[in-house]
Order: sequence, then C-alpha cells, then structure tokens
Amino acid sequence: MLNLIKLELKRMNLVGVAVTFVLINAAIVGMLMLLGIEPEAVTEFLSSSEDLRVIIELFVIAAFVIYASVLLSQIIVEEFKNKTISFLFMYPISRKKLLFAKLIIVSVLTFFFVIASTLIVYYSFLAFNKLYAFTPVDLGLALPSGYLLHLVVLAIACSGMSLIPLFFGMRKYSVPATIVSGIAIVALLSSSVNTNDTNLFSVTAVPVFLGLLGFLIAYLVVGRAVKQDF
Repeated sequence: MLNLIKLELKRMNLVGVAVTFVLINAAIVGMLMLLGIEPEAVTEFLSSSEDLRVIIELFVIAAFVIYASVLLSQIIVEEFKNKTISFLFMYPISRKKLLFAKLIIVSVLTFFFVIASTLIVYYSFLAFNKLYAFTPVDLGLALPSGYLLHLVVLAIACSGMSLIPLFFGMRKYSVPATIVSGIAIVALLSSSVNTNDTNLFSVTAVPVFLGLLGFLIAYLVVGRAVKQDF
C-alpha cells in the first residue's frame, strides 16, 4: 500500500498542491483582516480568542473540504470518466488497494492541511493584529489546554467528511457534481440552526458524524467501482 501511495504521489502535481495550500492560507488571513477593519464584524467574530479560533476553523474546513473535492475529481473521477483508470487496472495490483491509496492521500492531506492551516492562520493574524490592532482584545499566543486534541479530532472528522463528494461524483463520473457536493457540505455546516446563529459546524458531533459517514461512503464506493468493466 505504501508503494502505491508513493507512486500516486509521483503522478500528482505536488508543487501545485503546495502552492494552493499557501494561497488558501493567504486568502483566509486576508478575509480575517477585512473583517478586522469593520467594527461590527470585529464585535461579532473577533471579540475574543475563542471567537477567532471558531471563525478560523470554519474558513479552514470550508476551504479544504472543497479543495479535497477538487483533488478527488482530479485523481479519481476524471480517471474513471476518461477511462484512463483502465490502464492502471491492467497491472497485477488489487483495484481496491489502488483506489484506497488515492483516498488515503486525499484524507491525509486534508488532515494535515486542517491542522497546519488553523495554526498558521491563527498566528499570522495575531502577528498582523500586533501591527494594525484589528481588535483591542489580547488574543494571546498560548492556546487553551485541550485545544490541540480538539483540533486533531476535527481534522480526522474533516479527512472523512472530505470523501463524501466522491459518492456524488462517481454516480455519473461528474467532476462538477464532485465539487458542487463539496460546496454543499460546507454550506450545510455553515447554516444557522437557531436564532443565536449557531451553525452545525459548532456542534462537534455533526462533523464527527459526517466524518464517519465519509469513511463508510468511500468504502462502499470503492467496492462498487472495482466491479466496473472498461
């Protein structure tokens, strides 16, 4: 399996992935700075370290769940659509292992991106806040005890959640359906569920459930995909 993952990574444009990661982080920091120049937005979203972490997590998860759907469309859905996957299936390699290797790459990248991006954006905004004072509140360098564990759990949930778009994309080998479903998941998590503007994302059980659902869906989709004839 490790060799399959290495081979798949060689086929991917890792430089493009790295550049996208940097650009996404820069964009999120830029959006936070735009919020910082609007007093009402500061009061609502940046009035404490906890508020800042919540809005960062929301931006990060939204960005990388959508990006994961793009990766899925590139390394799986397009290969089925163009039937180039048939060349890989000609080798004496388990079809399941081949597809699971692709899914592991997307899941692990999403896991890493969510953790790294959350920390990078948080401390980048703190640095800019020292210079431009977007919020008068002392946001603090130290993270609360237990936050890293929360972040790891959230990243694991996202690594599973990011696989859900595969179900929609593989129905008709549709790249747009894959990406649109990723956007739909983000919209669902961001939607308010009561008058206090609490969203589904803030209820930890929801991302965790979607993460488990994503792993299950991926397993079922792979089981069906390997039976396809080309």
